Amino acid sequence: MKKIDVILAAYNGEKYIRQQIQSVLMNFDSLPEYDCRILISDDSSSDSTTAIVAGLSAHDNRIQLLDNSKKGGVRQNFHYLILHSDADYTFFCDQDDLWLPGKMAIFMQTFAQHNDDEPLLLHSDLCVADGHLSPIHPSMFVYQHINKNPDLAALMVSNSVTGCVMACNRALMEKTKASQVEHSIMHDWYIALLAVATGKIAFIDNALILYRQHGNNQVGAKAFSLGELLKSKAWRAKLATARQSIEKTRDQAALFLNDFSSVMKPEDRRLMHAYVDSFNGGVGARAKLFFSSGIRKNGLLRNLFFFWLYVLKR
Repeated sequence: MKKIDVILAAYNGEKYIRQQIQSVLMNFDSLPEYDCRILISDDSSSDSTTAIVAGLSAHDNRIQLLDNSKKGGVRQNFHYLILHSDADYTFFCDQDDLWLPGKMAIFMQTFAQHNDDEPLLLHSDLCVADGHLSPIHPSMFVYQHINKNPDLAALMVSNSVTGCVMACNRALMEKTKASQVEHSIMHDWYIALLAVATGKIAFIDNALILYRQHGNNQVGAKAFSLGELLKSKAWRAKLATARQSIEKTRDQAALFLNDFSSVMKPEDRRLMHAYVDSFNGGVGARAKLFFSSGIRKNGLLRNLFFFWLYVLKR
C-alpha cells in the first residue's frame, strides 16, 4: 500500500485548524487504497493549537503531532516537516484553508498519468474566500493574473506555485531533502524551481480548496493593480520592498546553483548564472535577459515595475 503524507505547519491556528484537519480527513476517506496520515508541526503556538491537535490525534491515529517546539517561521516549520515525511506522495497544507471533497483523489489520478521515477510537482487553482469561507473569486490565478505554466526563467523572478495546493512525489521530495531549501525565499518557490529544473510541474486547472483570507495570512491573495498601489500611502516603501524582493531572487538563484548546478541542463545553468551575474553587470545585459530570455513577470503592470527596478535601477 503506497503512503500519502499531508504535512501541515501550524502556528496560533486555533480558530481554523480543526475545520481544516476535518476537511483533509474527508479527503482520506475517498482514498482507501492508500495509507494516509497528517503530520503536524507546531511552531510553539501561544494559543490552544497544540491542545486541539493533540485532542484530535487521541481519537484518530492518522493525525500525528510531531513537535511543538520553536522552529522560527513558516519556512523553517515546513522544512522540519519535509525532513520527517517518508511517503510516496506528500501534500502541503496550511492551517486555515478548507480542502474541497475529492481534492486529493483528483491529484492522485493526475499523479497516475505521469512517470513516478521523474521528480514531479502538481498544483491546482484555488477559490479565494473570506474569513467565513464565502467566495471572493473562483480562481486565484485569474484574480491575481498568475502564470499557470511557468518555465525556469519565469520562476526565477516570480513564484506561481502556491504551497497549500502543492503535492510532490517521492523523487522530488528526496531531492528537496538534500537541498538548502530552509535558506530559500520560501519553500514552495524553491521546490517549484527544483521541479522545473530536474523534472516536471503539472497544473490542475480546477479550484480545489477554499483559500481563506482573514487578515493574518502569511502570504495571502491580493488583487494587483495600479489603483491598489496608488491608493496606498506607503507606495514608496512598497517600491523599496519590491526592489529588495528582486535582489532576494538573485540570492535564491545563487543558492539553487550551489545545490543543483551539477544536475541542471546546460542551457538552464547558463541562464541562471547569467541572471545572478547580471546584478553586477550593465543595463544592456539585463535588458537582453528581459527581452530575449524570458526573465520577466506575468502581466504588463508587473513587468513595467520589474523592468524599472531590475533593468534600469541598479
